Amino acid sequence: MMTPEELRQKLTGPIVAMTTHFTEDDRVDVEAMQRLTQFYVDQGIKTVIADGSTGEFASLSEAERRLVIKTVCETAAGRMTVIAGTACPGTKLTIELTNYAEEVGADGVMITPPYYGFGGFAGLKKHYADIAAATKLGIVVYFSGAVMHTVTNILNKPELMLELVEAAQGHISGFKDASGNFHFYRTVCKMLKDKVAVMGSNGMSYYLYAHQFGGPCFLTGLGNIWPKVELEFDAALQSGDHAKALAIVNEKDLPYIKACVATGSYNGAVKALLEANGLPGGHMRGPFLDLTAKQKADLIGACQRIGLM
Repeated sequence: MMTPEELRQKLTGPIVAMTTHFTEDDRVDVEAMQRLTQFYVDQGIKTVIADGSTGEFASLSEAERRLVIKTVCETAAGRMTVIAGTACPGTKLTIELTNYAEEVGADGVMITPPYYGFGGFAGLKKHYADIAAATKLGIVVYFSGAVMHTVTNILNKPELMLELVEAAQGHISGFKDASGNFHFYRTVCKMLKDKVAVMGSNGMSYYLYAHQFGGPCFLTGLGNIWPKVELEFDAALQSGDHAKALAIVNEKDLPYIKACVATGSYNGAVKALLEANGLPGGHMRGPFLDLTAKQKADLIGACQRIGLM
C-alpha cells in the first residue's frame, strides 16, 4: 500500500482523468475500461484518476462506481498510480467508498468538498479530518467547477489551505485546482510545494505558469486521447526548453481546448475524439449531452488542422 508521502512523490508530470465507457444498453463496459487503462500504461502515463468528474461519477450508482475503481486498479496492476474518485455528498458515504478503494488496491483517493454544502470552513476541515482518520491512503483535494461557489472564502484567502492540510494530519498528498484563478494557483504552489503536490486542471498553459512556482504535475483533457503530446510537453519543461513547451501550448493545447469548449459539451468532445481515434469513448449519460454529427465533424476537422489526428 502506498503511503500519503509516497503518493505525493508519485504525482509528477501529466495525469489523466479517465472517462467511463458505457455499453449501448448503458451499463459500465468493463472490457472497454480495461482497454483504456492498458492504453495509458502502454503510452507511458504514470498516473490516472478513475471515477472522477471526467468519469461522470455523479451519474453512476454506488455499485458502478465500485466496479470502475476495481476494474482500473486490477488492470493497472501496479504499473500506474491509480487515484480513485470517492467524493460523495456526505462524510460517511465518502469514507465507505474510500475504504472500498483502499481494499481493491487504489494508491490514493481524490475527494471534492461535499458538493451540496459543508457547514462552512470548520465543517470542511472536519470532513477531510474524519476521512483521513478512517484511511491509510493519501488524499487529493479537488476544487472542481461544481463546488467553486462553496470555496470562495478559500480562493480569496489561500492560506486557509494550510489549515485544511494540517487538519488531515498528513493524509493530503495532492491538491487539484480547477479554479482558473492564477493568483490562487500560484500562491498554493508556492505555499504547499514542500507539503502537497499541486496540480492544475485548466490546460497545459495553466501549468506552464505554475511550473515556475513549484507545481509538479498537471491534468488536461488532451492527454485522454494523445498522451504523447503531454509527455513531450512535460519533457520540454523538465529539460528547460520553455520555447518548445510554449510552442506545444500555442499550436496544440490552446486550439484543442477552444475546439472542445466550442461544442458546449467538453466531456462529450473527449469521448467523441476517443471514438474517432479507435479508443473506447461511447455515449454520455444524462444530463450531459452527446455531440451532434456536425459538432463531431467540426471538432475532428479542428484537430486535424492542428496535427493531432
